[in-house]
Amino acid sequence: MIKRVRAGIIGPGIILAALCVASSAAPAEEAKLDAGLDAADRSHPIFVRMKNQLFPRGGAYEAFSRQPDHGGRQALRRRVLQTLKDKNGKSWASIAPLVQKLASDGSLRSVQRYWIVNGFAGEATAAACRALAAEDEVAFVYRQPVPYAPLHRRPLRARADLEQQHRVHRAVMAAWRDDSDDRLKLEGTAIPWNLKRIGADTAWKAEGATGRGVVVAVLDSGLMLAPGLLGALWRNPQETLDGRDEDGNGYVDDIFGYNFAAGSGYVLGDGRIITHGSTCAGIIAGRPLNRKRLITGVAPRAQVMVLRGSGDLRAYQYLADNGADVLSMSYMWVGVDLGHYRGLYRLAHEHLAAAGVVAVGGAGNFAAGPKRQPPGRQIALPKDIPCVIAVAGILENGSRSPSSSQGPCVWKGVKFYDDYPADAPLAKPDVTACFGGFPVWGRTLSTRHPQLRYKLLSDEGNGRALISGPQGNSYAGPHAAGVAALILSANPDLHPWQVKDLMEATARDLGPAGRDPQFGAGLLDAAAAVRAAKSRLPAAARPAASVSPR
Repeated sequence: MIKRVRAGIIGPGIILAALCVASSAAPAEEAKLDAGLDAADRSHPIFVRMKNQLFPRGGAYEAFSRQPDHGGRQALRRRVLQTLKDKNGKSWASIAPLVQKLASDGSLRSVQRYWIVNGFAGEATAAACRALAAEDEVAFVYRQPVPYAPLHRRPLRARADLEQQHRVHRAVMAAWRDDSDDRLKLEGTAIPWNLKRIGADTAWKAEGATGRGVVVAVLDSGLMLAPGLLGALWRNPQETLDGRDEDGNGYVDDIFGYNFAAGSGYVLGDGRIITHGSTCAGIIAGRPLNRKRLITGVAPRAQVMVLRGSGDLRAYQYLADNGADVLSMSYMWVGVDLGHYRGLYRLAHEHLAAAGVVAVGGAGNFAAGPKRQPPGRQIALPKDIPCVIAVAGILENGSRSPSSSQGPCVWKGVKFYDDYPADAPLAKPDVTACFGGFPVWGRTLSTRHPQLRYKLLSDEGNGRALISGPQGNSYAGPHAAGVAALILSANPDLHPWQVKDLMEATARDLGPAGRDPQFGAGLLDAAAAVRAAKSRLPAAARPAASVSPR
């Protein structure tokens, strides 16, 4: 159930400095204008990438990750975020006079700055594109290859709907309680097959890892008010529901996250709308708070930051600034020729990883059926990025889902990343998890829909229910996000590239011997991954048990 997204994706230390200098060499004469931008004097959606990046070219991130002296993840996060913002400030000071000139004559509009990739987005005429490309500090002017909505904002909802949203959020604030420090009580709790299959229950019971202290940003469709999700909500401690931007970050009432698609802090619903994000969040961190006493979450003491606006780089910046440790995402640009634009998101994810964020998502559902894509194009952006963990799926009987996307992926010919050619492609997917057919949070209506016919497990009232039946690699991805949360709760200082390596090294081989394009390194083993993470801790720093086993 990976969503196919075609629009609204963007409007757009000493060690760090040394790396940037060493990696910035480029050919003297290099095209800086994407194809088609100078073909006609009309408005083009663009992104201007500045030269002063933390990782200017392919290979720089990999070299960075191999350095042995980064220290802990949180300390590195602070240094990286400050470095990215400093670079953006310097670059903006150099380009601002030209931007202002072009804006004043109407040839550049809707400018939006970004620091997760040092640059800015906007709409520009061909003449303005040429003027920007001519600047020494500009590395490249991308043509955005999909329809572009300035600032990614949709019209505000009707007043009655906004008032309803306000009531919903007010009710959640009154009922919300941070339960992440509570002992996980498993006596009398049913554990579904998918959690057992990846060893999540063993990670809780034998290793004491529950996701405590870890924040997972779920960049999806929002959440409904299900009992097992209320305690999982991350809450911004500096904001209240009063129509003001109390923490000064530019976003009003971002209490539980933010909806970048609508420009609103309202990210929760009342259960009347199908919320794909609720299912994914429940797989990641769902609590056993339901009538059947059934647990759905891989990391049932992790917290979920709710974000909307798939592919919006402001969401990336928000989650990094607000301390998210893991990013779970279900969107993918399938069947779209993104050209050089792929490199923009590769850089954004490399910067996120350097800042301590593990990015995870399902590999896709495009190996079979009406949405089938040709080999080599079944795993698309952003899951085709080397540092992003792409997750394939298996059914309950252990077989591969016929639609589960297969690798590998090719990056040859992409600006700044001319690597992974067809004869030496990037191995994808990375790991495998469970595809569907296990309990998830959904709507009661879903069990009566003639095309869905999902099984009702527990009616929780107000249209909310535990159901079984939804399938897709959208649901395999959150398993890996939950495992990442378990790993980081056991050893918070691990860096994203180390988390990815541990997942792959401890996975149980499936299919042909060794890594393959159907299952990657194999089926996730949460308990083995957590044990490996704890083995890297000093004995005195190993977490105490926070689980009451049966």
